[in-house]
Amino acid sequence: MKFKYDGPWHWTLIVLAICLIVTVVLYRTHGWIWLGVPPIGEARMPFSDAAALLKAADACNAGVGQWFGHVCFMPSADAIPNALSYEPWLTFQRWGLSGEHYIAVSAILISLFYLAFGLAFRPTRAGEAILLLVFLFSAAVQLAIERANFDLLTSATLCLSAWLLGHRRSTFAMLGCIALGVDTLFKIYAGLSCACAGITRRSDRVGITVFALLCSIAAIAFIGVDTIGALGHGAAEGGTRFATGAHWLWRQRGIAWMLAAATCALLVFALAWRILRNAVTPPWARYPRRTALMKIAFLTAIPLFLLKDSYDYRFVLWLPCLALPVALLRRSDLEASWRYFCIAILGLSAFVFCAELPCMLLDRFATPAVQGFSSLLISGITLTKQVATWNIAALLTVLFLLCVLERPART
Repeated sequence: MKFKYDGPWHWTLIVLAICLIVTVVLYRTHGWIWLGVPPIGEARMPFSDAAALLKAADACNAGVGQWFGHVCFMPSADAIPNALSYEPWLTFQRWGLSGEHYIAVSAILISLFYLAFGLAFRPTRAGEAILLLVFLFSAAVQLAIERANFDLLTSATLCLSAWLLGHRRSTFAMLGCIALGVDTLFKIYAGLSCACAGITRRSDRVGITVFALLCSIAAIAFIGVDTIGALGHGAAEGGTRFATGAHWLWRQRGIAWMLAAATCALLVFALAWRILRNAVTPPWARYPRRTALMKIAFLTAIPLFLLKDSYDYRFVLWLPCLALPVALLRRSDLEASWRYFCIAILGLSAFVFCAELPCMLLDRFATPAVQGFSSLLISGITLTKQVATWNIAALLTVLFLLCVLERPART
């Protein structure tokens, strides 16, 4: 099969080079804090999530820890409290992947993540390259990079799966389902994307759906239902301002704030749906891989947003959804309503992804004389971020439904 690339290579190569060079500088200087990434402890040890998971597997296979099903919980692992390990990481440790390899593993994770999104977005001009760099070096995404969180692997695998599922041949689509099944082994919340992978297809949809369901069932059977239950009870909820979820406002600010955000999102959804159903529908067939990526990333990110309050590194799972709006904006014949819609998604996402940076700057540099005003401003930014996230979810839901239903324009 010949690989087809729909844009010039040089912007993608420039973005990848910048990402790798800047990340090396950030690693050597521990400079992530200046991007708005909150440090873990004064030492600010990079790649702490990868270190914790791999070292927890070392300890668990050495007989330390408390087991619930196939999940091993540790009292502590370096700077991370309540660390845990589970399959397939325990098997990898038995094969020789130990905690001493965490820097090499982190470097591979980060490089694959950058490569996946360089190819998924495929910037064709300077403006698109700058936009991609804004997202990749936002506080939320760099939190995942600084921690070397394994959601980077989940996100990169979503990009690979979409590239395969968007191919016209069934063989490649089946490989995409297998990739999503493997992704489910690493992070169980990718299971819904795997089970519903058939929605990415126009032809052979029934066969791919059945195969996708089998991949999802196989992954869950390997993990074990008891393991899934233990993981659900053991993972901590994000309780700081650097966390986002449907329940966050309820937990932190009360039910009235959550209902207000949900109501606003429903109104945004209704308005966007009403406007776009009368507009000329973009030719989804011209964007098979980005449309597939939008669908499976949506099914991974949005249910997780609704069910769990997560630290903002989970926005790396939202990032794949943005490749489709970027591609649509390249069309000179795109209707104004669709253009404003895509700009709204990208603009709100840029604000939400970067929201911690001004908060961090206010925390560090506000003088005592304006401390009360800065606290009020930080609170306002935090609340605006939460409401904006609800609205992004609403707009992405509209885009997802229009992609799935392939709704024709009214005449």
